[in-house]
Amino acid sequence: MALTPQEVIQNLGDLPPLPRIAAQVIRISADSDTSTKQLQNLVRLDQALSAQLLRVANSAIFGMVREVTTLTQAVMTLGFSTARSVVLAASVKNLFSRGPVGPKEHLLWEHALVTAITGSAYSRAMRIPEAEEAFLAGLMHDIGKSVLTMKFPERYGAVLLGLPDESSDGITRELDAFGFDHTMVGEALLHAWNISENITAAVRWHHDPIQAPLEHRRLAALVALGNQLALDLAFGLEQPEVLAGATWEALDVLHLQDASYQTYRTQALAAFEADRALLTDF
Repeated sequence: MALTPQEVIQNLGDLPPLPRIAAQVIRISADSDTSTKQLQNLVRLDQALSAQLLRVANSAIFGMVREVTTLTQAVMTLGFSTARSVVLAASVKNLFSRGPVGPKEHLLWEHALVTAITGSAYSRAMRIPEAEEAFLAGLMHDIGKSVLTMKFPERYGAVLLGLPDESSDGITRELDAFGFDHTMVGEALLHAWNISENITAAVRWHHDPIQAPLEHRRLAALVALGNQLALDLAFGLEQPEVLAGATWEALDVLHLQDASYQTYRTQALAAFEADRALLTDF
């Protein structure tokens, strides 16, 4: 008998812990008196993370026009919220890199990053003030796949091996193999990490955004559009057609007609092309 989503969450066992610095960043960000200086001092403890902040601060996605050369400049330029997102994003990449990493696992990370870039670009193009959340939710939208790869390498490896498959999509194959899918696992992980409900809901419902709670539906729709564009660009393990239903739901949630959608899609594509280097730099 297949497990219910609630039983899945209860029976996932030990979830991967959020790395120490990322956990501290979440903790201090909950304090309204936290300053960017405190964040800077925390990030300084991790040389690789400091370098990551510099690279992102100099990327076109954040619209920087002057070169950022120091950690102080990076944190001040990006601001606390964006710098926090970069810290968490680096942690997400580390999670994608745990265990045996082959071509499919690497493609999962690239797909996540392209979804983040394009989902965030859709948000900016439509003047929706959730660009940072769309970036982070896009990075984490398939994090459940990474958890499944670590916990069930052989069983989930067989699922990935069968993609792309014209007869079934990944969600169907996951449900057949486990009784739950990667969105449910991702939701459980983000709850364990105390990530915001908006991002957690977007991860859970990015394949079915109209089913998300009303207050989180817009972000789930942005992630769905980023997810679609990533597959359209051949970053991912499935055929773009499998997301047709999610994309139509996203357009409905965002009240977009096809002409407007195509205009915003062109802008999101341009944003990705401007930041293609992040695929190797991040």
